[in-house]
Amino acid sequence: MLYNYVAVLFFAIVAIFVPYSMLIGAKMLRHNIPANPVKNAPYESAELPIGENRDVINEYLPYFIIFIPFEVVAMILILWSAVSKQISFYNNILIISMVILSMLFSLAGYKIIRGEND
Repeated sequence: MLYNYVAVLFFAIVAIFVPYSMLIGAKMLRHNIPANPVKNAPYESAELPIGENRDVINEYLPYFIIFIPFEVVAMILILWSAVSKQISFYNNILIISMVILSMLFSLAGYKIIRGEND
């Protein structure tokens, strides 16, 4: 049983180490070119730019907040479908209640997004 925890801990360490090592390696290998304000300005068909070029990121953030938990729940359901007959009834009820709770939270998030956009 301790082996399972060690395997999960090892996987978590590797999952954290690999992306950060790639980011640090890319930062060390890139050329440090000074910023050019004209080149970094947003292009708006020969019109003067209005606002910042990062405004669109905040527009879609609530949708990402709802989509990511759905993706996690979908992965848990895929794994659960493979082992549902082997685990206890109590654990099956917990997984089903987690799915129902995530659906309720996503509906609440959808109502919040619809309220902000109306």
